[in-house]
Amino acid sequence: MGGRLDGTRIVLTGASRGLGRALAEAFAREGARLALTATRAAGLTATLRACAAAGAEAHGVELELGDPDSVDRAAAQAVAALGRVDALVNNAGLLGERSELAEYPMDLFERVMAANVIGTLRLTQRVLPAMADGGVVLNVTSGAAGRATWGAYAVSKLALDGITGMLRRELAPRGLRCVAVNPGPARTAMRAAAYPKEDPNTVPHPSSLAEPFIAIAAGADPGPHVEASEWR
Repeated sequence: MGGRLDGTRIVLTGASRGLGRALAEAFAREGARLALTATRAAGLTATLRACAAAGAEAHGVELELGDPDSVDRAAAQAVAALGRVDALVNNAGLLGERSELAEYPMDLFERVMAANVIGTLRLTQRVLPAMADGGVVLNVTSGAAGRATWGAYAVSKLALDGITGMLRRELAPRGLRCVAVNPGPARTAMRAAAYPKEDPNTVPHPSSLAEPFIAIAAGADPGPHVEASEWR
């Protein structure tokens, strides 16, 4: 029996670990064809091996979101590998540091925004011409969007939520969807950096959060924003 994503071609950023790797493996089990990115292609070895074990075609692509040339190369390589794109999952991003904006280091603020907002939008722009009708841009957002003391990360996710809503309206005439998914707490390195005193065993493994991403990539349209914890 085929999977729910048989024949679906997906570009997924930040696939070397955490939620990205969990999504890559879940997509692979459902039969998707994948172009997976990480800041260093060598970091994708384990993910690509897991996808191959699931019988999926998966290509590794090096991507540094803060570098415009890297974004352009990665988009071209991903599109060349897949031929067309049915879903773009913008998962990769930087946390920066948790501190108040009034004292936030501006060099770090610029790096976080360059990756989480500018690089993510640039990648989306470069992939959109290859996106098939009915396709979807899935943006991984956060409950920290706009939250005080979360610095550049909170600003970047607030901006990404705005980008999601704008693209959703602008791309509707093409039959394309744009959805922001907040995965909520997950047992990832980024979560550990944000909450260093938290016991990681008290939060879900990222593999348990894949269902809304699978369903939306398969064609569901829940609206512009989804909380993974509320998905049924």
